[in-house]
Amino acid sequence: MKDLGDRLLELLSESLGLKPSYLADIECNQGQIIVGHYYPPCPQPEVAIGTSRHSDSGFLTILLQDGVGGLQILHDDQWVDVTPTPGAFIVNIGDLLQVA
Repeated sequence: MKDLGDRLLELLSESLGLKPSYLADIECNQGQIIVGHYYPPCPQPEVAIGTSRHSDSGFLTILLQDGVGGLQILHDDQWVDVTPTPGAFIVNIGDLLQVA
């Protein structure tokens, strides 16, 4: 995961017209953490509580999807389900890389 994160930062640097190592050079790849959330299928999903509504505060979030789903995004002030693709990675740009 660290190698994937480092490669994504290289690609982001390049896409911004910077040298590939720019984001790593300013230590945007420091402080990486792995958080594991596992939500097995629930027989009563309407009463289940998952991770609370939030934004991703770092640079990148890399999420490995399963077939259960549950990921939502906020679009036009509405929470929209993201159809899961088992084995796919979802990469979210975090708050530190967003431009208002």
